[in-house]
Amino acid sequence: MRRTPIALFRLSLVATLAALLLAGMAWSTVGAASTTLRTLIVGGGPDLSHNQVAIERNVFYVSKLLPPSSPRFTLFADGDATTETVLFEEQAKVLPPGERIFNLLFRGRGQSEPTVRRYRAPQLGRLDGPSNTASIARGFEWLRQQDSGPVLLYFTGHGSQSRDRNLDNNDYDLWGGQRLAVRDLAAHIASLPARVPVTLVMVQCFSGAFGNVLFEGGDPAAAPVERKIAGFFAAPRERTAAGCTPEVDEAEYHDFTSYFFAALSGRDRVGRKVTGSDYNRDGRVGMDEAYAYSLAHDVSIDVPVATSDVFLRRAVTTVNEEIFRTPYSQAQRWATPAQKAALDALAKALKLTGEDRLAAGYQRMVTGTQEGDAEMRDARARFNEARAPVRQELQERWPELGQRGVIAVAVREAAVAELTRRADDGRLKPLLDAEEALDQAAEKQYEAELEDARVLRFVRLAKSIVLAHQLRENGNAADRAVLERIVTADSAPFPPPAATTAALPVLR
Repeated sequence: MRRTPIALFRLSLVATLAALLLAGMAWSTVGAASTTLRTLIVGGGPDLSHNQVAIERNVFYVSKLLPPSSPRFTLFADGDATTETVLFEEQAKVLPPGERIFNLLFRGRGQSEPTVRRYRAPQLGRLDGPSNTASIARGFEWLRQQDSGPVLLYFTGHGSQSRDRNLDNNDYDLWGGQRLAVRDLAAHIASLPARVPVTLVMVQCFSGAFGNVLFEGGDPAAAPVERKIAGFFAAPRERTAAGCTPEVDEAEYHDFTSYFFAALSGRDRVGRKVTGSDYNRDGRVGMDEAYAYSLAHDVSIDVPVATSDVFLRRAVTTVNEEIFRTPYSQAQRWATPAQKAALDALAKALKLTGEDRLAAGYQRMVTGTQEGDAEMRDARARFNEARAPVRQELQERWPELGQRGVIAVAVREAAVAELTRRADDGRLKPLLDAEEALDQAAEKQYEAELEDARVLRFVRLAKSIVLAHQLRENGNAADRAVLERIVTADSAPFPPPAATTAALPVLR
């Protein structure tokens, strides 16, 4: 959720969720004992410095989207609703030019207009425990003690690649440095009664690996499980995700969860109306449609993954060169209405035209974006060249500035006064021009990263469309049945909860 080039890494990972029933279950029967949705929410970072407010707000958002009568078990950070564990950021007062330039020279660009980081207690009401392995085990025990209705598992926080570099068994980062691997979660899900359908939403970095819960033991080399499972993830197993920011303005949150659940519920996370996601015009928005809406509209580095994508890549092994020779009009005919809408929107955004759009998109993905990185390197080099002589002159006059440790107030004030004079008479224009050029290069680099994400979304979506067609035409009966079970689960609707008819409370 990196909105500005100055904060390129503020949004790594975020999350959000809403109540979803699996295929064949009417929302009008939610109150019945056998169809009541049960939800396990796991949120928070691994420590204080990574427990950003966006994660906490996602837990709040998901809770408000659930039907009021829906039981939920909420785990967050250290599990204590009274301790100040939530990191948020406030903009500091605007600094005078001399102070800002001093920070630019001696503290770095990110500190030239400093923000103030603070902590507060979570605003989530009652918590059922910390986000650790023991509490997750208790959460699944709680689920087993409930009725046999569908289960929603929602995880929002940070993720890591597997320590043994097995990307099919990546980790969700728990409080206190603990980790939950793909195979750990698969074992927990397997402990639920076989008839219980599960919807899984995970929005941390590298979360796509958790699509492997489709297979026995979480192992993609094993047979598919028979349970109904629908899963949606913010990023492939090898990519980071947006969303973990300390910024408090939820109107500026741009990530998979925000778009996905806005499309499902018809309102975004601050209550603004969202339309256009009912692609098949049946009067409801299925999760597959919300997923397609996110692919088309998300303005972030997220490249979302669905369980159907994971299964298709295991079941069909057609080489990429053959897949992307498919004419664009053919892929359109094979796509669902939601897939076609997303494919067309992404092709338009990427300025891809003609029947070879799949091949052109694939080639662009392979080539990657080079210009943004090169321009950024050049701009950074020019900035460092402009900064070095100014730093040196000040350090020669006040040697203390070149030493580690606390700078005396009098020395700092004298240096700031000198910088103010130089800014006023224009002597710092080369430095300030270089800083502006670096900001512009960073913005272009970020836009290039966004385009790379769109290219990857286009390529992955096109591949899934082609693979699904090939499986239906030539695959074995067992794999075709698994695919249809997943696709049916993915297309389940989301109820329009009352909480989304008006703006949800926002932290101020």
